[in-house]
Amino acid sequence: MHRLIAHPAALPRRVKGVQVRLRHFSNGDLFLRWRIDGAQDVCLPEESLKVRGDDLWHTTCFEMFLDCANGTYREFNFSPSGQWAAYEFSDYRKRVGNTEIRHDLTVEVQRGETIIAGAVRVPAHALKDGRAASLCAVIEESGDHKSYWSNLHGKDHPDFHDPACHVLDFAAPRVS
Repeated sequence: MHRLIAHPAALPRRVKGVQVRLRHFSNGDLFLRWRIDGAQDVCLPEESLKVRGDDLWHTTCFEMFLDCANGTYREFNFSPSGQWAAYEFSDYRKRVGNTEIRHDLTVEVQRGETIIAGAVRVPAHALKDGRAASLCAVIEESGDHKSYWSNLHGKDHPDFHDPACHVLDFAAPRVS
């Protein structure tokens, strides 16, 4: 389990913590499960079609950045609405296109009184060449208050694209 840290320049109001569990399957797929504690004021986007979308990070959204070497990386966004996005970058914030995902991802979300849990399974082909990762979340609370959570923050402002934050060993099983 990975406990994420709120960026000190954008602290939450009532959210007490964000945790992420990763599980690699033997076929190379990755299962991610997020948990938000103290979520009674967290705003979730309305449920939508479970298809690719853009600008999902403008409200509560779970994210993963995957360093693929030589400055290239992928960004994955998983919205509680059910939408998702995956992008390719050739260098810091230089987007060069979408990551190919052969089928729509299914983002599942459950909400309790003070806990929100989200989960998604990412297919192995979308994780190809991953070496290091960062796990992140944008959490919007009532009143348009946002906090930014990551396993590590490298700048004086929230920046999930910062390669210094992509430090989690991404030892996915190799699939032939």
